[in-house]
Amino acid sequence: MRPSSLLRATHYKPMIKFLGPRKNIENPPHKLGPHPCAPKEVQESFQSFLSKLNSSSSSTSSSSSSSSSAGSAGGARLSSLESTFKPTGKKVDYENYWEAPTYLWVQKEVTEREMEAVMSGGATDIRTGP
Repeated sequence: MRPSSLLRATHYKPMIKFLGPRKNIENPPHKLGPHPCAPKEVQESFQSFLSKLNSSSSSTSSSSSSSSSAGSAGGARLSSLESTFKPTGKKVDYENYWEAPTYLWVQKEVTEREMEAVMSGGATDIRTGP
């Protein structure tokens, strides 16, 4: 047992070797831009998307600080993400779940047969029909 305790007592030396410090990176981080394979309408409207994103992020931080100091605003506050649209004109994100399409948030009814199959582990449910 001495060799294993001796190995555990030594300082851990990782097996991975880096070539140099991170300050010697040849290619600096790239500018924000659309993916080269993105559709033309996305590439053309990317600058307007960035401006909307920057303005909404700055307005969100200022509105959240003012609403936190003044108390909860409730449902009267509009989402900053509501103005963000896909190129097709559809909303991308929803702040409240009821703004999303109903198939995403309405719970499905569970039948007694399905509940029985779940409670028994599923092995006893032999379906004779659809």
